[in-house]
Amino acid sequence: MKQSQTGDIQEINSSKLKINISRSYNTDTNNPSLINKLNLENKAQPKRIQNNINLGHNDLNTSNTNENVPSMSTSLLQKLVNKADKLEIEIINSLSENSNSKIEINTLGMVQGSKRKAKDGITYFGLIDEDNSYIDTNNNNNNNQDVDYIINTNEIINEENNNLLGRHFRIRFDINTMKYYIKDLGRGFGTFKKIINKAKIKDSYLLNIGNSYIVCTFGVDEYYQEGMGIEDGDKTLNIKVFSEIPQTEPHFFNPKQFKRVYIGRDISCNIIVDDSLLSRVHCTIEYNDEEGWVIYDGKIGDDESKNKQSTNGTWLYLIEEIPIEEGLIFKNNKNAFECHIIHQSKKE
Repeated sequence: MKQSQTGDIQEINSSKLKINISRSYNTDTNNPSLINKLNLENKAQPKRIQNNINLGHNDLNTSNTNENVPSMSTSLLQKLVNKADKLEIEIINSLSENSNSKIEINTLGMVQGSKRKAKDGITYFGLIDEDNSYIDTNNNNNNNQDVDYIINTNEIINEENNNLLGRHFRIRFDINTMKYYIKDLGRGFGTFKKIINKAKIKDSYLLNIGNSYIVCTFGVDEYYQEGMGIEDGDKTLNIKVFSEIPQTEPHFFNPKQFKRVYIGRDISCNIIVDDSLLSRVHCTIEYNDEEGWVIYDGKIGDDESKNKQSTNGTWLYLIEEIPIEEGLIFKNNKNAFECHIIHQSKKE
């Protein structure tokens, strides 16, 4: 287990807290499992797509994670097996005895032990109903063929949480770029990549720190009073924090007023989050004219010698498909993985 790289990979929902991300939903104020709601619709900018973040129990669902992937010829993928790079995924922290084992993936998919046994260039990670006791209403074909690799969640499947069954995330080989890509599929606990250096913040980004979540959006919205002096609204960063101790008000940062924002437990931070898994300064958000708002893990300042990474990391939710680079670390629940690109000689 590589503690120096991953810290203590906590379950991202330590008190059975899951995230439901959808483009729209019907608000049920009588739902006891609903912990908090945030409507992020920007009424000042009607062209913006409405996003709703809804934190509740036992559900992570996003309509953005569909299965529209291009079909690829098995024969063509087979020809590329000895030419393209391979992907080795090391399990560096796990809920099960699989820790320190490795998963090998090539252009066809998972090399050994695949439950699905398909040769379509895609490897699905998820949870199956081995006893066929429950029917997943969102996936009528739920069986051992639906996933290639079974991830361990330490969850006992019952009628209340059988929505965990199915595909949680996928890894896909693309013949055009000759690279592997990873994406969360909106089921289960969510798949997050560790921010190693920095990440440019996009609208509606979801971040995980400790047992808390950060939602980032842009633009002035209904919370602003007229005449507050906020200019250049599209660059104004709006941050909403969801944690075990709810923060009811969003935070607003305009680049003309704030060039650097600190988030953590320390009282010196711009956003203070009461979360025992957070570092004193857990992450830093900066603005620059070239990139806009950028987030770093840990404390970043003018004196580089005093920069310090957080203990448990800053993690970005993989709602978008991203290319897998050497050393990428990602997690799903308490399972942490590190990716390695295996280069091989190109044979004709």
